Amino acid sequence: MDQQDPVTIIGPPLDAWLTAVMLARFAPLAGTPLQVLETPSATGENEIVTLRPEMVRTHVSIGLDPKRIGAAPIQAWTGPRGQSLPFNSFGQPLKGVSFIAIWLRAREELGDTRPLESFAAARPSGAYAIEVGRYVQALKAIAMKVGVKLCANASERSILADPNYTVAEPVRIVGAAAITLRPSATLRLQAVHHSVLTLIDCWSWRETDRELADAEYDRRLEAMRAPIQDMQTVLCDEAQLKDYSSDLQHRIAVWRDIGRVAPVDNDPFGSQEWMSAFLHAGVAPTNAGRLAQSLTQAEIADHLQACSPKEVANVQ
Repeated sequence: MDQQDPVTIIGPPLDAWLTAVMLARFAPLAGTPLQVLETPSATGENEIVTLRPEMVRTHVSIGLDPKRIGAAPIQAWTGPRGQSLPFNSFGQPLKGVSFIAIWLRAREELGDTRPLESFAAARPSGAYAIEVGRYVQALKAIAMKVGVKLCANASERSILADPNYTVAEPVRIVGAAAITLRPSATLRLQAVHHSVLTLIDCWSWRETDRELADAEYDRRLEAMRAPIQDMQTVLCDEAQLKDYSSDLQHRIAVWRDIGRVAPVDNDPFGSQEWMSAFLHAGVAPTNAGRLAQSLTQAEIADHLQACSPKEVANVQ
């Protein structure tokens, strides 16, 4: 890129300022000016956004400590319809039997109606929640401190983070411009974070590398897009199973038949998040599996009691 030609990051404040700070901190821009063109916000200032544990590490690196701007530590994030999706795993296995199988037998044979989420480990998850308005102001302050400007018009070179803004040939698309997203500040932020990190990792250092770097970015973006959109489908959509992606259909089949979450490459979500999402969508395993029958009902009852969190550890 020409050092005299600024790069404009175009998008809603939440998306654009995080992109700007990450690029200013991590991208090999060699002095190229960065500027932000704000488009209409896709989220309300009082809406709560979740900083996942892996995002917190990035934010500390760019100089934003969530605790210092009033973010609250949390155990779970909230889906678009109020679903609770915990970061910590559920319970512990016993004698080689998975906790999910134990929970299923307790539900089927002992009449234990406690939801699976109630057995999430009671320890700090490393995640935080904060109001969008306060979060954006913190990002903006850091960005301007490192030289990012607010602008009214886009330059010839742009990075697009708004799917509703038309740009002839953006240098790159990130976040919601690259992944179809429903109204969810948390998923929107997650898409920005992962796509910008991928963009930085696939940065072309020489003009001769650009075609290969662009192709690798597109490949990784596609791999990242699939599980995020599948999670949205489970949390938001009323679609029929036949309309789901092949990966999602397979994962639901595995969960329904044996109570496990099939791993998928580049999945940004933990297995416990998928389990909760499936249960909230009304998709439950059909049986506990043969290995679970090796445990007595007394062992199951005692183990569930031992795995019940004694307190909610939402503070450090």
